[in-house]
Amino acid sequence: MDRKTLTILNFGKYGGFIAVLWIAINNAGFDLSGSIIPFVFIFAIDNVRTYYLDSKLPALSVPTLYIQALLSLVFIFLDGSTLGGILLIILIAESMISYSYSSGENIFLLSLVGFPVISALALVRSSELNWENMAASIVNMLFFFFAYAVTKMARRQMDERERAENALEQLDRSKRDLELAYNKLVEISKEKEQLAAVEERSRLARELHDTLAHSLTAIIVSLEAGKRIVTKNPGKALEEITKSQEQARKGLDEVRITVKALRSDSFKDVDFAAAIKNLARDYGGSGIEITYHADRGIALDQEYETVFYRIIQESITNSIRHGSATVIDIYMRRVKGQLLLEVVDNGPGCEKLVEGFGMQGIRERAASIGGEVTFGNLERGGFKVSISLKENSQ
Repeated sequence: MDRKTLTILNFGKYGGFIAVLWIAINNAGFDLSGSIIPFVFIFAIDNVRTYYLDSKLPALSVPTLYIQALLSLVFIFLDGSTLGGILLIILIAESMISYSYSSGENIFLLSLVGFPVISALALVRSSELNWENMAASIVNMLFFFFAYAVTKMARRQMDERERAENALEQLDRSKRDLELAYNKLVEISKEKEQLAAVEERSRLARELHDTLAHSLTAIIVSLEAGKRIVTKNPGKALEEITKSQEQARKGLDEVRITVKALRSDSFKDVDFAAAIKNLARDYGGSGIEITYHADRGIALDQEYETVFYRIIQESITNSIRHGSATVIDIYMRRVKGQLLLEVVDNGPGCEKLVEGFGMQGIRERAASIGGEVTFGNLERGGFKVSISLKENSQ
């Protein structure tokens, strides 16, 4: 209940109390017999409920409404007039506005039944029972209906306003929650963008490593060797320079292959098998034999084709650079419900495997599609890269 409504209710209530007491004194003088006692209790109970029980002990508030109603009927009986009905009107209005509907309706029904009965008993006690006085009592009861109807409409309006305020408050909370969620989404989006940028830089770093790092290192080594012997052995220095030139051309070819692999439409015009054969042809002039073998009926999504293509590309590059391989076989098989990719070379293998940037790139790419990677030497000689992937995951 807002402060303005509460002020109006209290003003009417205490005005009614004063009016009842004033009329009672005017009718009976200062000799009010025993009617002043229930009036004092009514006033005391009302104030205790309003200023203490409602906030401290709300469970006791409703019982005091019934006690106050009974004391009001006692006052009506002892006073011997119908003005005590004002006390019941006050109580009906207060119970309807400030408490539950059931409490207000019960007080209304109690007043509606009790007032004519007690009024009749009071008239019998004063030997004034007649149709005229009883008619006056019945007319006074009409104010009960008026108080009940008016306060019930006021209560409904208050409830509607409270629901509207609660709805607005809920809307404000929802708006704040949405703003928080939006801000959080923006933060997550920024984090994902940053993560995507880091992943893209890592991917580009892998590609540059696979294409340029070895070639540039070999060129530098050859040029340094030629620089040291150019005056002592010009022929050998020229041989080193020629080797550097060949390595530079090879590095340029690898950069072109990498750029081609980075394009999103790598498999737009050719299928996966044709792309692998094209990759093998890129190394054809170097005396390296690359062969692709695949079981029939294997079909890959474009995302998986791109990942497998780059894994094969890195594996071939590693076999040539680090394994000095001349024969490389690529196998795509189905084995016990798994898709198995193997890249096998005829190099010497390695005694102590140290996973460099290239192998880490293979692991990261395989992990991006849920694949598992193993590296190992072959018993007959050579090195093998294996990637296994459950077929139902692609």
